Amino acid sequence: MEPTPAEVARTLAAGHLPARIRTSGEPAGGSPVPEFAVTHVTDRMGRVLLLLAEDSPVDRALRPVAADGDAVAQLTVADRQPVAGSPWRGRITMSGWATRLAGIAAHRAAMDFAEVNPIGELLDIGRGSVLYRLDLAEIEWVTPGYDAEDTGPDGLRRTDVDVDAFLDAEPDPFAPEEQKLLHDLADHHEDLLAELCAQARETAVPGASNARALRLDRYGLTLGVEVAGEERWIRAGFRHPIGDLKELAEVFHLLACCRCRPESHQHSPETHAH
Repeated sequence: MEPTPAEVARTLAAGHLPARIRTSGEPAGGSPVPEFAVTHVTDRMGRVLLLLAEDSPVDRALRPVAADGDAVAQLTVADRQPVAGSPWRGRITMSGWATRLAGIAAHRAAMDFAEVNPIGELLDIGRGSVLYRLDLAEIEWVTPGYDAEDTGPDGLRRTDVDVDAFLDAEPDPFAPEEQKLLHDLADHHEDLLAELCAQARETAVPGASNARALRLDRYGLTLGVEVAGEERWIRAGFRHPIGDLKELAEVFHLLACCRCRPESHQHSPETHAH
């Protein structure tokens, strides 16, 4: 199993990665539409919230968008590779209508924002900080094609993510700590990586050696293994989604302490090559 497009989009949009926003329309003089860095989160209900300094350039750019029911803002968030050589999960562009929040709506949105990212600027709502809500109309997920049939001439694949599926999806629980967890695997769990590499040799990639942990999500672990002097990616998928760090530690402990065949335990990985 692997994350669905909606789950990937929800994870990228959660608020742990930098984002940039631009507005629709053409500025005077034909100059490019400006983009602005913005602090954002997606709350537990799937609502995208933007936290801005009041009367900042981005606030001034969004005000006419909020006042015009036909104007659209676009928020773009790109993945960051947690370790060198890891698969890139692409970027998402979320298009929709920006609403400037005030009063009770701003107060409630600030509490929802704080559940994801409790930053101090939230205390200044109405006194120097302002919140916007981006009501989504479209979501596009762009990823490297990796030689897939639907890859465009620019080497990228473009997927339209259903907005309702995005609202229903949950962000990956390990994304905020993914880089730390991968480094911990590399530094302290060579036995686990060796076991997964041995399973890969037996089931999917003969001759695999020197496994590296490249990506981690609730559905499995992506490894890089050396084959004939080149690195290949393989996927060690869990039997069911893992929900938290305690359960993940139990899975890794079982794999490291006994030589398990892929089918011999409910948590054992199903290994396949990309």
